[in-house]
Amino acid sequence: MKKWIGVLLTSVLMVSVQASAFLVESGYLKQPGGQYAKVTKVTCDTASSMHCQSLCQNPTACQRPEPYCRNCAGTTSPLLRQLFTEISKTYAIKQEQNDRQVLVKYLGTEKYVLLDIKSVFNYYTPVGGEVFGNELRAFCGDAAETALLAVKLDEVHQPMALSYVLCRNNIGQTSAFEVQPRQPGMGNRPLTAPLIFKLN
Repeated sequence: MKKWIGVLLTSVLMVSVQASAFLVESGYLKQPGGQYAKVTKVTCDTASSMHCQSLCQNPTACQRPEPYCRNCAGTTSPLLRQLFTEISKTYAIKQEQNDRQVLVKYLGTEKYVLLDIKSVFNYYTPVGGEVFGNELRAFCGDAAETALLAVKLDEVHQPMALSYVLCRNNIGQTSAFEVQPRQPGMGNRPLTAPLIFKLN
């Protein structure tokens, strides 16, 4: 009897954890003509239903097509090269975006693509491989496999800037982190090497 109650309680907890999610994913959707389109998928629970409602007038789930990304398929974008090969050396977390409405507005109004560990735009490292996985781990830890990079596109749909790193937290919800380029260390630090002046 105790085992049965334990199993039932675990099931209820798992269902409630899954049900209490604001989740952003990226994937492909088959079109009526047979071709596939890249889409952003957003899932909302009761507490976050207003976000799905504002994105696509549906309180529980949303699918928004991502725009065509010019010069993403290939090696011409220096930004994508940085993201896929040395994102942890080039960018640092600035802060977590605690106001989810800011992320929702971005997803609803900006031109962007979401890149994941298995992105078809990764021409630089093995797709789904350890190299890019380790880079994402620097931002999302153990959730690197589900991490997403939100890359803003310019007016002609070319990659322009990394806006957010999206990670799943320990209860399966999407957390958004603003990023900033890493700056070389500056400031009033004491010199580590002595200066020797020779006057003649």
